[in-house]
Amino acid sequence: MIKILIWMIVLAFFHALQECQIEGEAGWCKNLPTFRINVFFRKLLGGKPLTGYHIFLMIMFQIIFHIPFIFISWTWKSELITQGLFMWYWIFEDILWFIVNPKYTLKRFLKKDVEWHLRWWLGIPLSYWIGGIIGIILLILGGV
Repeated sequence: MIKILIWMIVLAFFHALQECQIEGEAGWCKNLPTFRINVFFRKLLGGKPLTGYHIFLMIMFQIIFHIPFIFISWTWKSELITQGLFMWYWIFEDILWFIVNPKYTLKRFLKKDVEWHLRWWLGIPLSYWIGGIIGIILLILGGV
């Protein structure tokens, strides 16, 4: 499990670097030419709209996270582990975006400065709490 965790953090690090190049200081695709779905998904995403950019990114990363199933047999337990890791991947990537973004930095990781994370609890975006808890539950159900 440690090897997978390290692999995820390395992947998230390079993904965060790439997103910094794409988004600059304006997180959550604020200045990108992508469609936005504002209605239903705002509640699921902690107040953020769902963007076309993020839809296709999530699909791409689901495919990446399922590459091992080309080589090993798929089971419900392995799928639960995959989805639990997937939830945690996005938390790592998002936090790393703030760390590696020279136009932002971790110092500005505050509710007053991060307009796309609308709901916070104990100084952390609510989506991190929800995703982290769901991720842990999925990992436990998967037998980790």
